[in-house]
This record gives sequence, structure tokens and C-alpha cells, in this order.
Amino acid sequence: MEDMLITQSVSFEYNRDIQFEFPDLSVRKGADLLILGDSGVGKTTFLHLIAGLLRPKTGSIKIGDTDICQLHGKRLDTFRGEHVGIVFQRPHFIQSLTLEENLKMILYLANKPQDSCHIQEILKGLGLLDKLKRYPRQLSQGEQQRASIAVAVINQPKLLLADEPTSALDDKNCFGVIELLKRQKFKSKSSLVIITHDQRLKSEFAVSVTLPSNHVVPSTI
Repeated sequence: MEDMLITQSVSFEYNRDIQFEFPDLSVRKGADLLILGDSGVGKTTFLHLIAGLLRPKTGSIKIGDTDICQLHGKRLDTFRGEHVGIVFQRPHFIQSLTLEENLKMILYLANKPQDSCHIQEILKGLGLLDKLKRYPRQLSQGEQQRASIAVAVINQPKLLLADEPTSALDDKNCFGVIELLKRQKFKSKSSLVIITHDQRLKSEFAVSVTLPSNHVVPSTI
């Protein structure tokens, strides 16, 4: 089976004070990976690098056959919109648009049909079909979290990334969110990478990687 994500020799320098050196990853198509680490070891930085939201100082990041480090500007944005879905720590919505309109906007930016039936199918699977015409501010915290999953999977991405999706949840809701992510990943035939400090998730994933604190090294001048 082919690899969906490969990272090699990736490092990132932040404010020229601290340099993060990240482990090499290989994630097969349709597979799951849990990346664990304490606060301050660069988990979110790593996710943003994989998503192409940050550019590494060194190394390569391949999604499918494409090294995203070789893409720039609009080409990178277009590739991300078509092939990557991201569940951020905090919900990212356009507050002036309804949930349905937010999802249509994601599809438009991904150059994909704004299919109302597809949108309704995704929302039904997340228990949000009756919130179709609601604005983000009209959703509860739990509903916003599920809506964030809808935003991430609506474009049927090759790679689904989630940043600390369970950190503020009790056990019941924690495992419920992981089940939702895995179910939507399966429907989209995506690979799933979750980055978190939440040790409860280890039992839910066959493969996990821990970012050690010693991968953060002082930058040299």
C-alpha cells in the first residue's frame, strides 16, 4: 500500500531562539497515526508544517506524490484545499455565514462541487443536520467541535489532521470525538494524524509516536 504522508529531516526555527527537529514519519494510505508530546515540544508547529501552513527550515514533507515544500503561494493553498483537512484546536468559521454556507465555501475553495446532498450527508453523520441553517454563534461548544470535523472532511481530503481534538473533554466525549474522526476518515478514505498530549488516546491507536523534549535544541548562529 502506498504512503500518504512522508516527512524527512524536518526542522523549524522559531524566532531564531529555538529549533525544533522532528522525527521522520511514514503514514500509509488509509492509516492512522497518533503523535503525542508534552506542552512546548512543538506539536502544533509540526501539524502546521505537515499542513503547509508553515515552511520548514530543512527537510521534505510529501503528501501522496507531492512534496509540499516545493509548492508556494496559490499552488500550495490550492493543494491544501483539495487534499488536506484540518481540525484546529479552536473552531475556524466565518461567523457571518451559516454552517451550510461555511461548508459550501470550503468546497468552493477546494474547486469541488457545492453539493447540498453531500453536505447534508456529512452533517447527518455528525448529528448536525438540523443545524444546517444555524450560524456558528448559535451552536453549542460540542456542536461547534463536531462542525469543525465537518469543515475538515467536507472536501474528502487525502490527509485529515487534528490538533488536540479531545484536550478539554471528559472521557465519554473524548472517545466519542475519536470515533467520529475515525468514521469520517473511513468514509473519506483518508489517512488520519492526530497530535495531542492526551494520553487517553493511546489505547485507540495501533501506531503512535512521542515527540521527546530533547528534540528542541538551541539554534546556532
